[in-house]
Amino acid sequence: MVFGESPIKDLYRRLVWGPYRELLGRMPAGSELRANRRLGHLASLGARSKARRVRQNMSRAFPGRHLDPLVRQVFETHFVDQYISWTFKRIAAGEGSAYLDLRGVKYVDSALSKGKGVVLIHPHMGPAQLPLCELGARGYPVLQIGGGGVQGELSEEGRRVTALRHALEQDIPGRIQDGGSYLRPVLRALRDNQVILSACDGTGGGKELGRRLVRPVLGQRMRIPVGGVFLALKSGAPLLTLVTHREEERWVSEIGPEIHLDRGLSTTQVLDQGADEIASFLGRCLHTWPGDWHFWDEFQPGRFLEPM
Repeated sequence: MVFGESPIKDLYRRLVWGPYRELLGRMPAGSELRANRRLGHLASLGARSKARRVRQNMSRAFPGRHLDPLVRQVFETHFVDQYISWTFKRIAAGEGSAYLDLRGVKYVDSALSKGKGVVLIHPHMGPAQLPLCELGARGYPVLQIGGGGVQGELSEEGRRVTALRHALEQDIPGRIQDGGSYLRPVLRALRDNQVILSACDGTGGGKELGRRLVRPVLGQRMRIPVGGVFLALKSGAPLLTLVTHREEERWVSEIGPEIHLDRGLSTTQVLDQGADEIASFLGRCLHTWPGDWHFWDEFQPGRFLEPM
């Protein structure tokens, strides 16, 4: 979810990234996620045009459904994710249980026992970097493929906050690799039996990276990234799923079992098969936990969707 630049936004940035962040840093672990969710709730009431756009796009996937509670939850999720970097130092220090219930780690252990690394494909749901940080804090060698980012000019205050966010990301006990650069470091990490996280929905912010195949998701023709499938195919690494969602007052990340790929087929055929698997997985996630997804404001033709 992207909000345009304005003097009011800069004032908001100074308050939130200054005294508000400092106050939450003195509160018990986990308090900041609940406070930021309430901040998102307030934003959903004030940002009427953005809420209207989210509602309109969600109606493509859920025609006839009462969407106001889901729109509010989308805002809450966005604000929790935007400020999750404030918590990385605490998680790295061993306080991860206050923020995340990480399930299915046994599938990662089983995959790593094969010695070829593991690729975790995931949608942008919940605080998207929480599982990366928690896996790293538990001693797993993790690398996140990032990229995209918000396109367009930022104000001076916007650049300052972006730099601060990137500095706080250094507290993650893992690495972030630019998805727009060469893949050699990622393939090397898989040869070193590391855990790679790769998004399976998009990068957001106006710029997409990597190859995409069109598949039906919630009745729409969506552009599905297949970079994670390609990495698993080329490296021989197992391909697993990861989804983060909210359960009442708690965030949960669930790792699923290996997705079977027919590696004897051609690259094109395996990517087609992988796109089918991703579309099915993504559709289930968005249907089950729609309010936890970040990209409803871009779920429209010309961005994430192809024209019908």
